[in-house]
Amino acid sequence: MGAQAAAEIRAGGRFGRLPPGADLPRVGTLRLGPLPPGFRLAAVALSHAASGLGPSCFDLDRGEWHRVLVTPQAGPLAITVRESAAPGGAGPPLIVSWGRATGGDADREAIRRQVRHALALDEDLADLYATLAGEPDLAWVAAGGHGRLLRSPSVWEDLVRALAATNAALTRTRSMLDALVELFGARGPAGERAFPDAAAVARAVADRGPQFLRDRAGWGYRAGSLAILAQRIDAGTLDVERWWDRGPRGPSDDEVATEIRALPGFGPVSADGLLGLLGRPRGLALDAWAKARVGELAGLPGPAGEREVRARYARFGRWAGTVCRLEITRGWTGR
Repeated sequence: MGAQAAAEIRAGGRFGRLPPGADLPRVGTLRLGPLPPGFRLAAVALSHAASGLGPSCFDLDRGEWHRVLVTPQAGPLAITVRESAAPGGAGPPLIVSWGRATGGDADREAIRRQVRHALALDEDLADLYATLAGEPDLAWVAAGGHGRLLRSPSVWEDLVRALAATNAALTRTRSMLDALVELFGARGPAGERAFPDAAAVARAVADRGPQFLRDRAGWGYRAGSLAILAQRIDAGTLDVERWWDRGPRGPSDDEVATEIRALPGFGPVSADGLLGLLGRPRGLALDAWAKARVGELAGLPGPAGEREVRARYARFGRWAGTVCRLEITRGWTGR
């Protein structure tokens, strides 16, 4: 999937499909700021392929991120996020706007909270940047505001995205997620469709069986894993949102990784990637594309082996996976 994402990003234009309602006249606006030092919207929106997967899109030419979010009163709204001034520093805020409904106070607060979460605005990257301070070849990381990963509003959605991306090309992943949004996502008056919650997918499984996900949503062999995930979350037997608790009483990184790998359809690569989305140092996530890219960076005649990759990034300690990801996706944002 990485190679296809890189090719689409290099081509410019829109990465992903513009959600319905995103082109309506703006009737609601809010500002988010101040931003972390060095923050750049593109660096987060293009940190991996999530911004190009429905219901999300990043316009590379305009520097705008579009996303459908669920609000408590207005329902699904297609929001647009852009930087209000030249990026960099702690001053320029982000402008979030949307059409169709101005939204009440609860809607605006929901939008504010979800956008801050998705763009990892509250993540402290000081330790990462300190780790790289003695690495001149990696000075571009802090200078370009890199290190944050674009996240979904819920851990459930990030899990579904990871499942859809396993052993699948970008076009295939996109079609599976688009089908879920179209079949089960809450719909707004302008045609906006939000990403469905676990309850909506679990109801469909209860009514029509996992084969509905396989045949109508095109999930193939992944349908069973998706059905189990939705049913367990909906029933309350699996609390994935608790993985956000990084306090002394919350689960450790190793415990979260073990729980993810225990889910049907998830393996070490998925667990490594998801740790980063949970605000924990990500693992190396060594899929075939990552190994090929590290091989290119290291000047090897072919893909790097796992031992070679681990040796290359061992000096970065807990940030090894983050640095690996930053290196292999360098250039996606033009800096």
